[in-house]
Amino acid sequence: MVAAAVVAVVVAFALVARRRSRLYGYAGGVALAGHLLLAVVVLPLVPYDWDIDLFHTAAVAILSGADPNLLSPVDAFATVQALLYAAFGADPTVLAVVNGLLAVLIPLPLCYVARRLYAPLESTDGLLVVLLFFPFPFLFNTLPMRDALSTLLAVALLAVCVRVIADGRRRWALPAPALWVAVFLLREELALLILLGAGGALLVAVVRKIAGREIPLRSLALATIPVGVCGFALFSALFPVDALDARVQYRAIGGGAYLESMRYESWLDVVLAAPVRAIYFQFAPFPLHVDSAFDLAAVLSLPLLVALVVIAYRSLRAVEADSAVAVFLLVVYGGGVVGYGLIDSNYGTTIRHRSIFVFLLAVLGAPVLESWYRSLRRYLEETVDQHRQGDEHQHEAQELDAGGGVRAEHRDRTR
Repeated sequence: MVAAAVVAVVVAFALVARRRSRLYGYAGGVALAGHLLLAVVVLPLVPYDWDIDLFHTAAVAILSGADPNLLSPVDAFATVQALLYAAFGADPTVLAVVNGLLAVLIPLPLCYVARRLYAPLESTDGLLVVLLFFPFPFLFNTLPMRDALSTLLAVALLAVCVRVIADGRRRWALPAPALWVAVFLLREELALLILLGAGGALLVAVVRKIAGREIPLRSLALATIPVGVCGFALFSALFPVDALDARVQYRAIGGGAYLESMRYESWLDVVLAAPVRAIYFQFAPFPLHVDSAFDLAAVLSLPLLVALVVIAYRSLRAVEADSAVAVFLLVVYGGGVVGYGLIDSNYGTTIRHRSIFVFLLAVLGAPVLESWYRSLRRYLEETVDQHRQGDEHQHEAQELDAGGGVRAEHRDRTR
């Protein structure tokens, strides 16, 4: 039945790719092949199990007739997983195969958001390639868990909100509530972050309308203070200090734990810890933390994370951006990095949870990525042209040499 799932996924991708660019067809096809290879061949041999058994057990129970608790994120996703099991068989590999398709769909709404963020941006080819092949999101979006689906729904909701707020397409608000509920059921924190970001974008849109002009990002600092206050109030309501500390201690277990001795006894401790824990969430593990092959692979991706932060900052400073969309993305990114950072205390969980925020950094750095992509493409085309011209010149020289030899032989025969 895994074979049937593979065929269904390939056909679905072919139908989607028909209406997209040639680059998406080629690059997305290669990425999908990589996801399928990872799902069918590699993952069954990997010694890590993450939360795969947790979701599989819940899905099998639902398939057997158990009543799911849809307010539980595990049961909410396991219900979707059970539907796939009913169609293709109760095998986690089936879910990994479908997740491969979802993973190659994730770049589509994000590329739209990037084009709306930067009006001068004519192409998002560079961003597309980065989103398709960034290493750890590539891995974790294939795993038979909820990451691929929750990320796709979250970025689709982002794109819908941008279309409504920035483009004024009010009819696109119709699917927003259903999308928000779906994201909330899978990852309530992402749904609340997007709601907070949408509030910030609406506030900027109102200020911009009153001013009658585009407002630079640096001038919007005061306007976003209410968003920060609302975010802190929401976070403190969801996670009282005792509950927050309990979550941190629960996650600070295993070989990949970090900052194990850090405790929260008051909100002052939380505020003081926020910058350090946000940095850990965005960049950890660091070279001195390597204890396994997984940690080593994560450290090797550290330069890529640093590069994304730098190019996102450079792009926002150098390229004209839509202030409402920029504030939307920055609120979601900043709130997510700080919020998740205050709770996550294990490298494996941290790397998995930050995938969507890595994607947002790539969107913010889209102009630089596009510039790099064009330079690389130009270099490769020139190299291929030079190689082709060299082959043609060599072939012409060989023909001349061969022709000269025949003529010389002919002269010898006529003497």
